Amino acid sequence: MRCVVADPILTPQEIAAELRCSKAQVYKLLNGEVEGLTVLPHLALGRKKVVPRSALEQWKQKNICGMIPVNSEKNAVDAMHSTKGEMMHA
Repeated sequence: MRCVVADPILTPQEIAAELRCSKAQVYKLLNGEVEGLTVLPHLALGRKKVVPRSALEQWKQKNICGMIPVNSEKNAVDAMHSTKGEMMHA
C-alpha cells in the first residue's frame, strides 16, 4: 500500500500570516491588483479562495525581486565586450 502526501490547502488568513501581511493584501494578490507581482494562483470555491501550498511556494520564487539570473555573469561579460567593440568601431 502506497501513502500519498496531499498538497496542503491554505486559506487567505494562513497566507497572510506566512507573508506577514493583511488578509486584504492577500485578496489583492489573488485578484492581481498588486503592481509588479503576478496573480497568486488559487482555486475559487464559490466566493471562497484557497491556494495549494505548492502554488504559493512557486509564486514566491517567481516573484522574488533582485534575484541574479543564472547566466548573469556571462551576460554581463558579453555585454561589456560588445560595448567595447562598438566603441572601437566608432
